[in-house]
Amino acid sequence: MDVTRGISGPARSPVVPPGPPGSRSAGAAYKPSASIVVGSHNRLGCLCELLERFLAQDFTDFEVIVIEQSTVSTAEQRGRLAELASDPRIRIYPRSPLGGAGARNEGCRLARADIIVAFDDDDLPASHAWLSTLLRNFDDPRCLGVSGRHILENGPNPPYANMARARQRVLSYSPLMWQRCFPRSDVRSHKIENLMGGNSAVRRSVLERCGLWDAFTRCENENSLWFRLRRKLRPGEYLVFDPQATMIRRLDVEGGMAKRKLGVFAFGWAMFEYFHKIIGYYHPVRFVGLYPIYFGFFFWVICTWTWNESAKYRGKHARALATLAGFFLLQPVSWTVWLARLALDRLRRGPEKRETEFAPYPDAVICDELTFAA
Repeated sequence: MDVTRGISGPARSPVVPPGPPGSRSAGAAYKPSASIVVGSHNRLGCLCELLERFLAQDFTDFEVIVIEQSTVSTAEQRGRLAELASDPRIRIYPRSPLGGAGARNEGCRLARADIIVAFDDDDLPASHAWLSTLLRNFDDPRCLGVSGRHILENGPNPPYANMARARQRVLSYSPLMWQRCFPRSDVRSHKIENLMGGNSAVRRSVLERCGLWDAFTRCENENSLWFRLRRKLRPGEYLVFDPQATMIRRLDVEGGMAKRKLGVFAFGWAMFEYFHKIIGYYHPVRFVGLYPIYFGFFFWVICTWTWNESAKYRGKHARALATLAGFFLLQPVSWTVWLARLALDRLRRGPEKRETEFAPYPDAVICDELTFAA
């Protein structure tokens, strides 16, 4: 398979996965210490900058699995990506757009290491020691996963108005099983219940035990795996938030899945799906018993997203109008329509596919896909 598919560069023989740093002789049998999985969509310039940062890390025994889904690129970008792919640690796999969770799942199936790191294509490691800092948490065999700190470019200082609350609630769940993130917190915590989708790492054994991420929701797609892990966590095992492993978060980069540019109704449908297909599936008794509360909480989610995260509505007047539209139309009119749509989809398509099994690709398939065409 030609994994460059539009990436220009000199003709090459099949890429041989690296052995110990600097070696090209170990072939498929070699297992690096870490596999970094990056899903990329129409951000080749940012992707190349990110790959350069990876190659400059002080820890070198890793591979980078790039699930490259771009439909728009320039010759200069493709040429630069081809140059970076000459390093055998960089592995490029073109795919049709898979979505955030779908790309992450595909990268995990292609990864060879026992530690799998997730990173977004529009973000950057904050230092040369980012990867070594993230991985040192796994020196404790009871640590199943780690999430690092996010720093916003030109963000506020302090990052949250109530830092004490952020430190206490970082990466926890509310009684409604809503993910409370606070990834810009600055205190280490061994009490977290989930990991972010970027700047995080997990043991392969977790995927073998719990499966991958459900890929049919557009928003909040990290939580399905952590809901499953909550049921299968063994005594002494834990997830950890490490603020020393820092990532620079860039919010206004073009490309990607453009979730921040969704309109209020498109975002509302995405959240409605998440409420019913993820929270409702993994916590059915809680969801049905508290359904009226979820109905009201949904509107709060729409309002906070419109005012704090949306890039579509700029200015107080636009955000106020979007919020009013959400109140008068999303509730209850759109909610009722979406319930009917949800029921019809279930009748027509059947139950959603849950990623409860982790089936990595064989080494032969991984190497075959890493062949550059002449």
